[in-house]
Amino acid sequence: MFLTKRIGPRSKDIKKIKQLYIDAFPENERFSFEKMIKNENGHYETFGFYKDGSFCGFAILLNSLDISHIIYFATLPELRGKGLGAKALAAMGRIKSGKRIIVDIEREVPGCEENEIRRRRKNFYIRNGYSETEIRYRWQDEAYEILAFGGKVSSEDFGNFWKALGIKKNTTDG
Repeated sequence: MFLTKRIGPRSKDIKKIKQLYIDAFPENERFSFEKMIKNENGHYETFGFYKDGSFCGFAILLNSLDISHIIYFATLPELRGKGLGAKALAAMGRIKSGKRIIVDIEREVPGCEENEIRRRRKNFYIRNGYSETEIRYRWQDEAYEILAFGGKVSSEDFGNFWKALGIKKNTTDG
């Protein structure tokens, strides 16, 4: 059985989630784990995913207006490719019903060694109901694009999402 739970700072699985977060995301792409989990600003939401009662992954969302942005999403390496990521996305879609969900992914770049991984990641989201948007941007010397679920998201919507959070975000590719 697959189960999704909201996670708070006192969750029994917080150490497992933090370790997977550190293992799955490069240091230059990480934000303060403690700030996200404490959620003092009320915009972060963390979910743990469980298969047959055992922890298998997590997602951290940033919420603003009618958009939930999946900013971190990972499954334990030994459980990847078993359909758990698709189940997790479906669960988030049900939890966030009526809202638009976005995710940013690294874009394919000519000559990049990781293009095959990037292509597979994008295809994973497309297979699970996400659509391409017009939104492209650069952050930490990396090129990203936004995919959306539950409705269209424009560059203006994306800018307004960050503006409502009090953060200026450049959505141009320059």
